[in-house]
Amino acid sequence: MQTRLFRLALLCTMMMAYMSSFAQKKTPFFVQISDPQLCFISSSNDFTAEKELMGRITEKVNKLKPDFVVFSGDMVHWTDNAASLDGFKQMCSEFDKDIPLYFVPGNHDVTNDATKENVEAFVARYGHDRFVHKEKGYTVIGYNSCVIKAATPAESDEYAWLEKALKRARRNKPIILVAHHPMFLSKYDEKEVYENIGVELRMKYLKLFEQYGVDLVLSGHLHYCARGEYKDMQFVTAGPAGRTLGKDKSGVEIITIKGGKAEAKYYDIESIPLQIK
Repeated sequence: MQTRLFRLALLCTMMMAYMSSFAQKKTPFFVQISDPQLCFISSSNDFTAEKELMGRITEKVNKLKPDFVVFSGDMVHWTDNAASLDGFKQMCSEFDKDIPLYFVPGNHDVTNDATKENVEAFVARYGHDRFVHKEKGYTVIGYNSCVIKAATPAESDEYAWLEKALKRARRNKPIILVAHHPMFLSKYDEKEVYENIGVELRMKYLKLFEQYGVDLVLSGHLHYCARGEYKDMQFVTAGPAGRTLGKDKSGVEIITIKGGKAEAKYYDIESIPLQIK
């Protein structure tokens, strides 16, 4: 009897050790949600469509249990619409409480001018407009691209803050950046348009990214997916959680860390996987 109990206890111990080892090998990953932009689909005060899309996204993300979720701008279409602001806050409350949420502003959150007052209002509502999230084996830095795009007086402060954050992150690679505006759409030397960052400031930041070994730069803003490269860095623009302006359907970007490298893949809502292997 004692021998049987001993063997049973030994088996249970081995199973627990195996399960613990398996859990530790879980692929690190996080989810980027961009441009839910409540009220954009209807171009009115009605955000029923966005609420339905976000509800489906939230349900699937909660089941995935990512390391965290980052919203890369344009939470609502109009910041003077209190109902949509409250609606987005309610949507965020439906995420699992164990999943940290981060926010960086889009032009619809702080306007194209990105004034000091508008940025401060964003911070008051969401708690921050930039962040650093460190996990064992990777670092994610979110920054405010709106003050860069608008070339406001706060741009120099954004650069200084970002440089310090990158310097601290050098020993915890890969380094992943996330903001609303893409630095460029497909080519690093393309002309400035409404969607990208001006050439002079773009090169200033690209050189900074290169200096500190950034691996992946994530963005939104386009409402469709796009990709590009500069040196050894990947630049990936996610499609929208809300209204689409291209062939890509509403969905999310999932970023996995495998073999010391960051990989980003866009999933429309229907194709979001049940688990990340």
